[in-house]
Order: sequence, then structure tokens, then C-alpha cells
Amino acid sequence: MNENQLAENIVHYRRKKGLSQEKVSEYMEVSRQAVTKWENGISRPSSDHLIKLAELFEINLDTLLGNKEEEKLLMQPEISTGKAPWIFIGISILCISVYVTGSALLDIFSIGAFICMFILCIPIQLFLHLYFSHAVKNDSFSTIAGFDNKTEYNIRELKKMLVQIDLHIGIISANYVFMLCAVHFLSSDMKWLSGFLIAAYALNLITAVMITNYKMADKIYLHDDDKKRAKRSMPITIIYILLLFIGTGITGILFEIKGKIKGIENNTMPAIKICGLLLLGITAATTGFLSENNRIKKWDPADMNYKPSRTGIAGLLICVILYGLICIL
Repeated sequence: MNENQLAENIVHYRRKKGLSQEKVSEYMEVSRQAVTKWENGISRPSSDHLIKLAELFEINLDTLLGNKEEEKLLMQPEISTGKAPWIFIGISILCISVYVTGSALLDIFSIGAFICMFILCIPIQLFLHLYFSHAVKNDSFSTIAGFDNKTEYNIRELKKMLVQIDLHIGIISANYVFMLCAVHFLSSDMKWLSGFLIAAYALNLITAVMITNYKMADKIYLHDDDKKRAKRSMPITIIYILLLFIGTGITGILFEIKGKIKGIENNTMPAIKICGLLLLGITAATTGFLSENNRIKKWDPADMNYKPSRTGIAGLLICVILYGLICIL
């Protein structure tokens, strides 16, 4: 480290804070002559004094020492979610307003369609944007799914990932709200298409988040072991999500088909059995997923012979068997 650079930095940041040598010496509990020697490069502050100086100047220790890489990093532009998500939120609100007004005039208003569009726009698109923008602005990630306070992250790359996810949510939400609006204007007999669009939206959203997480794993984690654990958990998460979609999809199809053939309706015993088996299947899958995730967190990447937990395998098998029983009923 260049001692002259350290001396220049002490002078620079002292003046930037508007402090006199006397004020610095009082805070540091040293004589003014000692501060003068530091600033003239005659002597060098001890490690403890360097830490206290960095705290006094409210800067990083590397910056005080003249670490050019750190200074370069600090000079990089601040990451923010920007205005684009708000534009897509505005598009969604406009589509909903047009649908409510137009469908009321044409007497084709559907409360189900309105609820679907409302959920995509407000609880998902708007809420998640506010959630992500707050996390990015305030460096508050503890409530983000999958974030572990014990893991070391590259905060800048983590922010970039959240910005990408936020923008993608805005784009697909606006697109699907528009498509739902168009479908219900074109034909009131295409209710099945609304269900298809909602399922496609959910799959698109989850897939995008998973792909972004996978691509950014090498950047957002500082340690190789954490990168390996994150990538190991991806297939487990994908299998779990597929099980959820398959279960709800099978149930929806059976209600639609058997409702017409066998008269299965809500609040009937056959319907309760189907829903009960679905819930049991999802519970088994969730138990297996949580068990496997917990095992991965404790897994040592140096051990190449990774084996799934018995609970995880049992949860998968039980879920598949219960789904099979749903089809037989």
C-alpha cells in the first residue's frame, strides 16, 4: 500500500467531513501532532486507529487505504428498479379499466375475469414491484424467499437479479391481463381459455424466476460451496413445482370431465374425496421438498456422492400414488 496515498486520503476525507485536526485527535484520543504526522506521511496509524478513522469518515476501510478496486466499485451507478415496471403496471390498470367499462356497456361483465385480472395486477404485479424496489433501495433482503443471512452474497449482483425478476413480472403480467381482457371481449364461451392463460402465467412466472436464479448463481454467491448448493437445489424445486401443477391440473380436468359425465359438483362426497387426496398429495410433496432442501443446506460439496433423503423420496412416491388414486376415482 502507498503510504502517501493513505496520508492524502486522511486529509481528503477529514476535509470532506468538515473536521479539524483537533476534532479528529479528540475522537481518536491522540494528540493533534499525531494526526499531523499521519497526514504528512511521517507515521502510520495503527490498525485500530485505521478502523476508527474509517468509522469517523463513514467510509469503507479499503477506501481509506486507497484500494482502487473498492473506489471503482463505489463509483458505479446505483442500482434501482427504474420506471419500466410502473409503465407495465399502468398498462394493466388501463386494460382492467377498459374491460370494466366496456363489458358493463355490452352487458358481458364477468366477475371471475375481473378477479383474475385484478389478482395479476395488484397482489402480484404491484405488490411484488413495491416489495423488490424496497429490498433493492434499502439493502433489505431477509424477507426474500431463499435468502439466508448466514450466506455471503455479492449484494450488487443480487440487486441486479431482483431488478430482472421485477421487470419480467411486470412484462408478463401486463401481457396476460391484456390477453384475459381480449378473450372475454371476443367470446364469453371461452372460459376454459381463461384457466389456461392463468396456468400459463403461473408456469411462465415460476420458470422465469428459476432460470434467472440458476443463471445468476455464479454471480450472487461469493463462495463456491454456496454456488454448488444453490444449483443442487434447482432440480428439487423444479420437481416440486411440477408436482403442484400436475396435481391441480388433474383435479381441474377431472372436475370438468366427470362433472359433466358423473355429475360431480362442489360440496359432494366425490368432490371432497378428490380435493382431500390432492391436499394429501401436496402435503407429501411439500414435506419431501422441505426435507431435501434442509439436507442440501447441510451438504458438503466436497462429497460428490450426494444421495437424496429417504423422506424426500418417500414424499415423492406418496404424492404420485395419491395423484394416481385421484385419476381412478
